[in-house]
Amino acid sequence: MNLSQPDLDAYDPMAGTLSDTYARAHVSPPLGLDAGQAGLFAPETPAPSINICILALDLGTKTGYAVRKRDGKVVHGTQSFAPRKSWTDGQRWLRFQSWLAEVLELHHVQRIAYEHVSFHAGVRDAHCYGAFRALVEMAADRRNIELVGTNVQTVKKHWTGKGGADKATMVAQARARGFRPETDNDADALAVLDWAVAQERKA
Repeated sequence: MNLSQPDLDAYDPMAGTLSDTYARAHVSPPLGLDAGQAGLFAPETPAPSINICILALDLGTKTGYAVRKRDGKVVHGTQSFAPRKSWTDGQRWLRFQSWLAEVLELHHVQRIAYEHVSFHAGVRDAHCYGAFRALVEMAADRRNIELVGTNVQTVKKHWTGKGGADKATMVAQARARGFRPETDNDADALAVLDWAVAQERKA
């Protein structure tokens, strides 16, 4: 089943589950996806294939993600885990865990790449990042998925040529490469993914 762009805009693949916490990934026509995939994950322009499927993450309350499949298709977006007043303390982490498991299983991810953040300005942000990272490490270990971290400056330099690139520059570079990132988190995930793909090609 192929969906037109208006149909995709109205399509909610998570209806009846945790749809209020799921952000829709960027969609670029032509899709060629069935109804079970359209709207949640959709392909960008295919690129030369590599031998593994890689998930890249920019961890945080607004987690940026980008998946590069073995056939070269890239899907990306931003997933919000901002807590609500009605949530218990553990709801954010349970929802992230459930979302991550779905992404890993849907795409048969074989490697996870993420930004290794070693400094946060605030204690709350540091605790939040640590929790998200711990859940990623657990998910990778449970599924025997390779986990690769790299520091923020390395990713920025790889993506833009400048280790101190700001958010606007990261987003501008993503657009220059043909993507339409929803947020700077989305753009960061695309940068991490590009770095991880480059490392795989060097191997």
